[in-house]
Amino acid sequence: MKITTILGTRPEITKLSPLIPLLEGISEHILIHTGQHYDYAMDQVFFKELQLRTPTYNLHIGSQAQGKQTAMILEKVEEILQKEKPSLVIVEGDTNTAPAASLAAAKLHLPLMHIEAGCRSFNRNMPEEINRIIADHLATYLIAPDEVSVENLRQEGITKNVFMLGSTMFDAIVRNKQFINETEISRQFGLEKDKFVLVTLHRAENTDRVENLQQITASLNQLAEETTLIFPIHPRTKKALQEYKITLNPKIRVLEPQPYLTFLGLLSSCLFCMSDSGGIQEEALVCNKPCLIVRNETEWIRIVKAGKNILVGTQEEKIVSTALSLLQQESELQRIQRIKYPYETGVAQKIIQVIKNIK
Repeated sequence: MKITTILGTRPEITKLSPLIPLLEGISEHILIHTGQHYDYAMDQVFFKELQLRTPTYNLHIGSQAQGKQTAMILEKVEEILQKEKPSLVIVEGDTNTAPAASLAAAKLHLPLMHIEAGCRSFNRNMPEEINRIIADHLATYLIAPDEVSVENLRQEGITKNVFMLGSTMFDAIVRNKQFINETEISRQFGLEKDKFVLVTLHRAENTDRVENLQQITASLNQLAEETTLIFPIHPRTKKALQEYKITLNPKIRVLEPQPYLTFLGLLSSCLFCMSDSGGIQEEALVCNKPCLIVRNETEWIRIVKAGKNILVGTQEEKIVSTALSLLQQESELQRIQRIKYPYETGVAQKIIQVIKNIK
């Protein structure tokens, strides 16, 4: 059996890291890396860190306008699929790689599996929401992380070959935490455990909307007077801050994008984190660190409803007040950390079993 897996960004590499070695063991596995990220520190280093083999094909698409990037991925992936003729194509998540590769597979009548199917924010102003919907409606097999996702698919008329198995992110974190050296990371950055807040910001809904970016950075500038903020800055965010002439408080420790294991070590050591990333919401859960989600909606609403993460929106007042409540009330932080939230592991193995059962 020949299987082709197509990925293009750090979250996809991370989430597929427990599955890729298993696919190598059951198939002739073709790994296509579209290179949707354009910074080595944001992308390529993850393969080495996570002990994954080099991709079969590296497309080097790079950062482009939405339509151009999607079209370039579609064109190049189609050529490879025509050449390789796989029995199954696998895509993950909601980046531009997912819908582009899904279109290529569907137009060639190749069976397609979408991992992380059914996740919805119900905000079609987000490019990721459009990407998810396209991939789900083209997929032959849909791997859903939870009951909410299954119901979302049912509401859209998709009920066939839907498998509720859980999220591969939890497998990925459990697998990859073994590679972390927290002591070395603390020494490298001069940080004490639980004495800093980790911040990330990269989604277009925040970086491309000046009002959102102004509100979020104003909250960070205020919080930097109260605690240490560690901010590995995404190239998109850095560019937006320069373009809009928004200044960060010099007390904020701005870092270049960090290798994945370094970042995971920082997350494991922080007091709590603030982020607009979907993947980090799950990573924070496994590390038992509250995540303040600087968005107005999230695909991982089940974690919010459980009380482990907090949806704080993009307004300065709400962000600051919520963060201060965790900084100033240790009992509130401890209350959140005591909440038990079971998460599935062994999801990658379950996906392999589904693949083996495909006729």
